[in-house]
Parts: sequence; C-alpha cells; structure tokens
Amino acid sequence: MASVAMDYNRFKASRWRLVALLLFVNASVLGLAWISLDASYRQYQDRAAVSSRNTNRLVSQSIAGDIGQIDLALRSASDEVTRVYRSGGAIAGPEMTGFLARLQSRLKMADGLRFTNAAGVVIASADMSGYGTDIGDREYFLAHRDNPGFGLAISPPTLGRISNKWVLIFARRLEYADGSFAGIVFAPVTISWFEQKFNNLEVGPQGTVVMRGDASRNFDLLARFPHAGYVGQTTVSNTFRERITANPQGGTYEASAGADNIRRTFSYQPIANYPLITLVGMATEDYLGEWRKEGIKVIVLAGAFIIVTTLGGFGMLRSWRTLELQTDELARSNADLEQFAYVASHDLQTPLRNIASYAQLLARRYEGRLDKDADEFIGYIVGGAKHMSSMIPDLLDYARVSRSPPEFVPVDLNAVVKSVLTNLGPDLQASGATVTMDALPVVLAEARQAESLFQNLLENALIYRKPDAPPQIEIKATLEPKGLWLISVRDNGIGIEPAYFEKIFVIFQRLEPARFPGGTGIGLALCRRIVHRFGGSIWVESEPQKGTTFNFTLRPSTGS
Repeated sequence: MASVAMDYNRFKASRWRLVALLLFVNASVLGLAWISLDASYRQYQDRAAVSSRNTNRLVSQSIAGDIGQIDLALRSASDEVTRVYRSGGAIAGPEMTGFLARLQSRLKMADGLRFTNAAGVVIASADMSGYGTDIGDREYFLAHRDNPGFGLAISPPTLGRISNKWVLIFARRLEYADGSFAGIVFAPVTISWFEQKFNNLEVGPQGTVVMRGDASRNFDLLARFPHAGYVGQTTVSNTFRERITANPQGGTYEASAGADNIRRTFSYQPIANYPLITLVGMATEDYLGEWRKEGIKVIVLAGAFIIVTTLGGFGMLRSWRTLELQTDELARSNADLEQFAYVASHDLQTPLRNIASYAQLLARRYEGRLDKDADEFIGYIVGGAKHMSSMIPDLLDYARVSRSPPEFVPVDLNAVVKSVLTNLGPDLQASGATVTMDALPVVLAEARQAESLFQNLLENALIYRKPDAPPQIEIKATLEPKGLWLISVRDNGIGIEPAYFEKIFVIFQRLEPARFPGGTGIGLALCRRIVHRFGGSIWVESEPQKGTTFNFTLRPSTGS
C-alpha cells in the first residue's frame, strides 16, 4: 500500500511537470504567433508609410509643375505689358485679348487669364469675361500694389467674383515703363480642379490627399480629396504641427484627421519653393485588411498546434499513470528517472510531427477533392509545424541571452575563435573556406555567448557564399579612439542590398529563404542581442555580389 502511495505521488509530480512543459511549449507557440503578427503589422505600417511618401512625392512634383506653367505664363504676360507700355501702346484691346487667349490655351488648369489696371479693375480677359470687375480690395492685389518685389502671389481659397467658384488666384505685378505699378495679371484655378487631380491617385478607399499653405499662411486648407467643405480653415492636429516644426522638409506621422476622424498614416512635403504643402494619408483600415487575413491564418495554425499538443499531453498522462501504477519501486530508480526525462523531451516533439504527418495524409488523400484554399491551409499546417520545431530551440537561445545577470570577465577572443573554427571544421572543409585573422584582443564578455556570436557570424558567411567561389573569411581587430575594440568579420559572399541592412537584425527576418532554406531568422538577431549585452553595437557593410562585413564593438579588458 505504501508502495502504491509512493507511486501515486511520483505520478503527480510527473503529471505537473508535463503540464508545466505543455504550458511552456504552448505559450512559446503563442509567443511566436504574437511576434510574427507584430512583425507583420510593422511591415504593413512601413509599406503604408513608403506608399504615402512616394504618392506625396508624385503629387507634389505634379503641382509644382502646374504652378510653374502658370507662373511662366504670368511672367510672359507681365513682360508683354512692359513691352507694350514702353512702345507707347495700350493693353486694353483685341491684340492683347488674343495674346491672353493664346497663353490660356496652354494652361488647362486655369479658369481664366486677366489684367487689371492700377485701381484693380479688370481691363483685359482671355475669354472676354469679367470686364469692369473690381478686385482692388483683394489681398493678392494689395500685396503687389504695395510691394514691388513681391513675386508670385497665391491667394487663400477665394469665392471668385467673376466665376462664383471657389478658386486659388495666382498673380504677378504689372508695371509701366518707369517701373510704377500698373495693375496685376492673374489666373484663377478652381479648388475642384485640384480635387479632381487628387481623385486620380491610388490612396485606398478611405485615403486622403490634402493641399495646405505652409506655416507662413497658418496652414490654411486649400484643397482636399475627398472634399470636406472646409476650405480656408487653419485647424491642424498637434502631431502635424509638432512634426513640421521639427522637420519642415518632410516627414511621416500617424494621426486621426479632424475632417472625418479616420486614423491614417500621413506623409507631408513642401511643394518646391512655394508656400504650399501636400499631405497624403493612407487609412489604417485599408492597409491592415490583408494583415488581418494573415492573422486569422496564424491564429488557426497556432490553435491547431495547441489542440494537438494538449490532446497528446492528456494521452501521455493516461499512459504514464498506468505505467506508474504497474512499475515497482526498483523500476523507479534514478537511472529510470533520467531515461524518463529523455523520453519525455523526445516525445514532446511528437505533436509537431503528428500535425505534419496527419496533414500530409490529408493532402495525399483529399488533394483536389476539397477546394484550393483547403489544400493551401494543409500546406500551411505542414510547413508551420516543421518551422516551429526548429524555431523553438533558437528562440530559447535568444531569450537566454538576457535571462541571467551579466557576469563579464576577461575573454581572449583568439581562444573563442579557435573553438568556433574547431566546431565548424567539417563545414569549413566541405566548402573549401579559408579563414584569416589578426591577433585578437582580450575583452570584457561572457565566453559562451562570445562563442555563440562568432559561431553565428561564421555560419552566416558559409551559408550565403557564392556558388562559384570558395568562402574567404577575414577577422580583424582595431582599437578605436574612444577605447573600444572594433571587430570586423568580412566574407566574399553574395552580399546584401543596403535597403536590408537593418532588416537582417530583426528576429525571424530572412532575405532569401527560397535559395537558402533551413534557417530560422534568429541568428543575426541573437548576435545583436549579445553585442548589446556586452555594451557594444553591431552593423553591416555590404554590396550585392561584393561580400559582406559585420562590424561590432566590444569593451577592452583592463590591460588588454
């Protein structure tokens, strides 16, 4: 009876150990799913920001070109008026009307082209409209009347007295032969013309394109798509005001627009040398649609894994209880416990293999009999189970780096690299690699993690080598002026595009998984974490097909 009680107590301990292990494994899967979704979420945000910036650059350049055409026509008209006055002629006549009509025919965006006299009364018009209209009180007219060198004037949104439309007025000064004020030449462009231009851009169902004045105009709203009926208002978000104050040349931020309260990723950019700004906003709801679909797939896979592991765990518990109750006290010696631990760790991989095996059976038996999505989902389950099986140990290594308090001691990097070269001996020989190194310093580090750092960097050089050239690896050390050791690991491999210099250090990111399968995307992220733990920094220098150099800094040991 006592023996049975002892067996039961041992079973309870084993049961709780298994439960703890199952919880840990399932929590790891959930953690991996969360990390994957979070990384994907950030990627979609980055794509939206890039798309917003690129679209904004296009619209800004396009508007700058349109304004340049308008200004060129206004300058031509101004020069013609000066010529006429110098020759003793008059600008109110059919010849000048024809001249204006020819200029306007090149300005598809302009809703007219007109002259005023010095009092602000329209005296010439390309389309024969607006004669006698008085605009002498308009801000753009007064600016030219009172400031001879004002240049191109761009009005606030104005309800035109001739067209009765909301327009922006572009105006330049006219002068008599003696340089005195003779009036203005101006071209109105309707707000709706800008909004129609914005409508042709791909910004998503809930995206927006906005043109505002700059800070000198208090950010007055000039045009907006979709139209919101707020032209002229100067209310902007605090986020936008802070960003443009800090970086007036352009930037990206996320905020809710006041006009419709939709959350968007905005980019802003000045329009050439004009007092205008364009903003392009990509709605969060639009660009996260695909991410949500991916999230559903990840959740389904993670849920399937957890269900299978849980059911497998319960099956193991039932088997263990029967075994525990039937085995006598001698069969539960320390040797048996060690063997049991080995079996347990081995059997924990069974649920993952079961997922892949049963999914492959489903694929063979039902491929083509279900719909295309079902075949695809089964493929996801197989690939996900295999990938998770290889990722869990690497993720544990990544987590262990900062798990315990640092215990830095003097570490001879020569001994570390020698140990790594011994470990990689078969791979180095098989690839025909050669490794050359300087005399390396003694640094403050942890020997085991320093070895992991060099192991990952050298393995990376072997994996991403050129197919037609044996790897050549150089390890150098330089003492920097600030007292840190700069360690460089250089190879002659396939290289890396500059756009991916930062991405390669992000956990689970792999640049060419199809060409170089088998990795988990954790190695370089682990290197960065180790170097940061040692108090240094790590970065990469590379060109495609010209090799890669990983540089990192370490603190010297006293007297090294």
